[in-house]
Amino acid sequence: MTVKLLAGVAATLFLLMMVITVSAADLTGGWKGTLTSADGSQAEVQIDFSPQGFPLYSYTNNKGVARQVELSHVGQTLEYVPRGGGVQRMVVKSFEKGQGRLSVGIVGSFERASQGYMDQRQEVALFEYALTPGGLNMRVTTRSTAHFGDKNMIVGGDPNSVVAEGLLQKLR
Repeated sequence: MTVKLLAGVAATLFLLMMVITVSAADLTGGWKGTLTSADGSQAEVQIDFSPQGFPLYSYTNNKGVARQVELSHVGQTLEYVPRGGGVQRMVVKSFEKGQGRLSVGIVGSFERASQGYMDQRQEVALFEYALTPGGLNMRVTTRSTAHFGDKNMIVGGDPNSVVAEGLLQKLR
């Protein structure tokens, strides 16, 4: 009976240590891994988080200057001119943070006019992060549409939805 009791206590302590390890780990620094979509396509990603645990949005403006902005609250808006011209706008629409979990919803748009033609794209993305004993599980759900045309005709693209998921490892 004593051996069974000790084994049970050891198992309980092990599980408790796993929970403490996961909750003690935090969403800071860099994480890297591969995301896979339903069609089997894969993409290498690296996600950076601020010391406060908020995701960092990285971009390069038309002058070639790299910037990072901490995404930390609903209503946050970022607007800049990317290389090649046009206007890129991004708005944080939802933000939920819990212990070992983070969810950020973003609406992004891009517009560029050139020689009488207008190129417009919009993307809605939900980024979900959850700490697990194996690393950081990341799930991205996007829905995008595009329109291209001139003053006489607008050609709309079909909406395109993508879901990709993967396990990221913390960079040291």
